[in-house]
Amino acid sequence: MTMLESVSSQARSHREEAALERRLASVFRALSGDPGVDLWAHRPVDSRGTLAMNAPHLYPDSRTSSLGSLRGATDAMAMRRRFSDLDAHRSLLPESGEERLLVEILEQTRCESLASQAGVRANLSLRHADWRSEYLRSRLHETHLGMLLFTVILVTRAALTREPITPAESDLIEEARFELSPDLGPYLPRLKATRHDQHTFAEVARDLARTIAGRITDLEDRESSRTGTRERRAMANLPLVFDVTEELFAPAPDSASGRLHIAQGYRIWDPGFDKTSHITELVRAESLRSGRRTIAEEAARLAVPLAPVVTRLHSVVDDVTDAHDAVDADEGILDSSRLTRLLTTPGDPRVFRGRSQRAETDCAVTFLLDLSGSMKPHASRLGALLDVIVTALDRLDVNTEILGFTTNSWSGGRVRRDWKKAGSPGEPGRLNEVHHIVLKAADSSWRRARTHLGGLLKSSLFREGIDGEALRWALERLRSQRAAKSAVVVISDGLPADSATTEANGESYLARDLEATVARLRRTGDIGVVGVGLGADPNIIYPVGVELDASDVGNAASVRALVDALRTVLSR
Repeated sequence: MTMLESVSSQARSHREEAALERRLASVFRALSGDPGVDLWAHRPVDSRGTLAMNAPHLYPDSRTSSLGSLRGATDAMAMRRRFSDLDAHRSLLPESGEERLLVEILEQTRCESLASQAGVRANLSLRHADWRSEYLRSRLHETHLGMLLFTVILVTRAALTREPITPAESDLIEEARFELSPDLGPYLPRLKATRHDQHTFAEVARDLARTIAGRITDLEDRESSRTGTRERRAMANLPLVFDVTEELFAPAPDSASGRLHIAQGYRIWDPGFDKTSHITELVRAESLRSGRRTIAEEAARLAVPLAPVVTRLHSVVDDVTDAHDAVDADEGILDSSRLTRLLTTPGDPRVFRGRSQRAETDCAVTFLLDLSGSMKPHASRLGALLDVIVTALDRLDVNTEILGFTTNSWSGGRVRRDWKKAGSPGEPGRLNEVHHIVLKAADSSWRRARTHLGGLLKSSLFREGIDGEALRWALERLRSQRAAKSAVVVISDGLPADSATTEANGESYLARDLEATVARLRRTGDIGVVGVGLGADPNIIYPVGVELDASDVGNAASVRALVDALRTVLSR
C-alpha cells in the first residue's frame, strides 16, 4: 500500500488533505508532462490562474470522495492538459450554454480516450463510474432532460473510449437511446475518427451539440406548454451536471482594467492600500533602543553560547572555490613550459600548474517573522533567538535579512469597507491591507541594524497575518541577492489568519495560498525553506520544520534546533 493509498477519505484531517493534494498535484504534473501546473483546492491551475476544464466528473468532493475517485479526476485533468490546447478550445466554444456544456464534455472525453497507460485508463473509468452513480443517486435521470443528457454522455463516451455500457445502465437508457438514435447515430463514427485532431473533432462536436441543443429546446417547449414551467430552470441548480460554474466559462478578469487580481488561483480584491515600511519609519529611535535593551537582557538571561553556533554553521555556509591559476606548483598538471627545468634542475619539483582553492562565503539567509496578534507575547524571546543566530551568521559573512509581515488594520480595514460598498461580490480574495516591514535589509550591517530588533516590542504593529504573499515578497528580495546558497526561515505560531478574508472566502483560503507558494518553492529548488512553529507543527506546510514550545524560544535547545534545520537546507 502506498502512502497515497493509505490516506483514508473517511477521516481526512487538514494535514492529510493537504498532503494528499500535494501528491495528486505531483501526479498531475507527471502525467500531463507540464511542470508548471498545480492543484489549488483540487482545481487545476497554472501561473495564469485557474485552468478552464469544464466537465462535471472532474470535481469530486475532496472531503467525501474515495481516493480512487480523486486520483481518477486528477488523471482526467492531466489527460486534458496533455492532449488539448485550452486556448484553442475556448476559441472553438459555441455561444449557447447547452452547446458549450456538451462540447466541453466531449472534448474531455476525447482526451481521456487518448490515455495509453492501463492504470490511467482504469482510474478514469473508476472516476466516471462514480460520477454516474452520484448522478443516479441524485435522481436527475428521472426528468426527461436529465435522462437525455445522461444518455448522450454515456453513448458518446462508449464510442470514444470503447468502454462498454453496463447492462444495468443499458436497460436504463434504452428508451432515450432509441429516441436519440437519429440525432446521435451519424456523429458517433465521425467523433471516433477525428479524436486525434482537436480542431476537426471540435467541428464535429459543435454540430452534435447544436443538434442535441435543438432537441433540448423542443423538449423545453413541450414541457412548458404542458406544465407551464421550464424543466431547464430546475436543472440549472443541479450540481452534478451544471457543477461547471459560469465563472470558469468566463474569461479571466483583466487586472489592468478591474480591481480583481489573480495569481495561480489566489485573488486580491484591492492592493491599493498595501505598503512596505522600514522599522525605523514606524518606531521612534528611543523606542528601538529601549526594545533592544530588553532583548539584550533576555538574551543574557538565556545565555546561549555563540561559538558552537558559529562552528556548526561554518561548514555549510562556505564553498570551496577556485581562487587563481597556480604555476610553478609542486603538484597538479605537468606544465610543458617548465620541462626545461627538469633537465637543468632535476631536483626541482616546481614543474606543475593547477588551481589554488580557498573557502568563500556566498550565502544569504532571510528570516520572515509573523507579526500577527498572537505572536506578540513571544516578541522578546524571538528577538533573543534572532540575536544569536544572526550574529553567528554575520561572523561567517552570510548576508542576512529580517523581515516581518502584518496588516495595517483589523478585520479588513479600507479594503473590506470598499468591497462592502461594491455590493460584497462573492469570492473577492484577500480583503485586508497588507503591511510588510523590513527590520534588517541585506545591505545593512548587523552592527547598525541589531538595534532595529527592538521594534519587535512595538505591540501596535501586531495585527493579522497573510503568510503566502509575505513569503513571495521575501523570496523576491532573497533572489535579488543572487547568492550561491540561500534559505528563508519563516517563524510563525500557526496558519495564516485574516478574519475579513476568511469570512468572505472560506476557512482555508489563505492556508491554501501558502501551501501553493511553498510547493512552488520546493519545485523551483533554488532556495531552501525552513518553517519554525511556535507551539504549532510547521511540517503541515513546510518540507523542513522545527516545532518549538513557546517557552523554549531563545534558549539553547531552540537555537540548536534552528541551526540544524538551516544546516539541512543549506547543505542540499
